Amino acid sequence: MRFYAVVIVAFLTSLTGCAHWPSAEHRNVTLDGVEVLLEQYCQPAQSDDSDLDGIQQSLNEQQQRLETLTHSIDRLAQRPVSQVPRPAPAPQCQPALTKATTVADSKVVVGATEWVFLSPPGRYLSARVDTGAETSSISARNIVRFERDGKRWVSFDLDTGNADNDIHLEVPLERNVLIRQASFDDVDRRPVVVFDVKLGDNLHQPTEFTLADRSRMSYPVLLGRSFLKDVAVVDVGQEFIHPRSKKR
Repeated sequence: MRFYAVVIVAFLTSLTGCAHWPSAEHRNVTLDGVEVLLEQYCQPAQSDDSDLDGIQQSLNEQQQRLETLTHSIDRLAQRPVSQVPRPAPAPQCQPALTKATTVADSKVVVGATEWVFLSPPGRYLSARVDTGAETSSISARNIVRFERDGKRWVSFDLDTGNADNDIHLEVPLERNVLIRQASFDDVDRRPVVVFDVKLGDNLHQPTEFTLADRSRMSYPVLLGRSFLKDVAVVDVGQEFIHPRSKKR
């Protein structure tokens, strides 16, 4: 270091000229002072160190972000590839549901009310289905029993629900039944006749009917258990399940 100081002193001396050495302002220059000056000039600029520190910090941050991104990519690569779910098939158009007319044991389902075709007289009448009655019943007025060719017959006016359209019939008398009225003490003796009954396309059989005045009832025909037994079940929540069947 002293060597450099001597060189600098020589350099300064050459600049100022030998004629001025030692001048008044240079008399106080010492070797130690020259060394202090050299140390000040040889120190790196503080501003350069600050810039380098900022660049280093920025590089460190970018390195951390890169490491985080690399770690995320590795985690995604380790996950099993999930199957893309297939879209659900479009629902198929289903035919409109219709009222069930049969059950598992092939019995016909009938509603609380149905259309029945009676022969005679060859007419459709509305009927109420009543499982509480054993024998079916039909509304009739002006009932008269008589004999024809030694056999018992009965004549009556079949009530169709409209007095102007009542049908007069004469049919063989099958038998008589005694009916005790629930609200009266007397016993009613009613004639029983047979009609050919058709309900829908599946029920077709001869059925016994008692003749009684049902003009105060909503339906002229009541179908009892004798018609339904072993061939039909009743769904009281439905009405007119079966359309009017074709005449045969």
